Amino acid sequence: MGFSVSDMTLRSHLAVTAYLVIGPRDTKGRRVGEIVKAAVGIDYSKFEEPGGRFDYERMMREAVPHSLEEIVKIQSGMSVGDTKLLSLDNVTELARRTAGGGKGAQILVKDEAQNLSGSFKARRAALSVYEAHRMGYKGVVAATSGNYGAAVACMAARLGLKCIVVQECYDSRRVGQPEILEKQRACEALGAEVVQLTVGPELFYETLKILEDTKFYNASLYSPSAIAGIET
Repeated sequence: MGFSVSDMTLRSHLAVTAYLVIGPRDTKGRRVGEIVKAAVGIDYSKFEEPGGRFDYERMMREAVPHSLEEIVKIQSGMSVGDTKLLSLDNVTELARRTAGGGKGAQILVKDEAQNLSGSFKARRAALSVYEAHRMGYKGVVAATSGNYGAAVACMAARLGLKCIVVQECYDSRRVGQPEILEKQRACEALGAEVVQLTVGPELFYETLKILEDTKFYNASLYSPSAIAGIET
């Protein structure tokens, strides 16, 4: 099955990268393709289809060389996953009392704060960083202003890889957002280098420039390995 490019976050990021970051492409679009392919080891153009469509399912089948069982094992080896499922008995009782006789589901919550980096984003980061390590990259780059950055930094430290986190942090007055500044401290405490920028397209420019200069792995939140990581 094909999916519209306009519906694909991954393709949107690549489109912004191509036209706002690198600048005009040459007739074969070589530079953009080379940077992206070198940073993840994937040629996304092979999954493009006529009419501006993108075969997402084929990409996931071919770009992720692990079964679901293998992914669970990889995550477990990095202290990720197998988090507790807790029953909220008081909330369940309230829901059933409010809903009326014979109605009201049991309310459960998955405690993802038990993951090594403190959030469910560790599931994405674990497999993405594992792939970087498996493929021989010396470090990883993640463009994120939230919990994913700390998760990537944490997983990179666990596997002995260098890590650069690129954040959109400042507004047009160069005032930093407090919640993002907090994530900066978490990333740095885990050994990552943090690059902070103003909100806007320069994030894409700087991220691609760092990828090109360092030859690190692009541990994007939207890479196939990161996507597969949340299937668990």
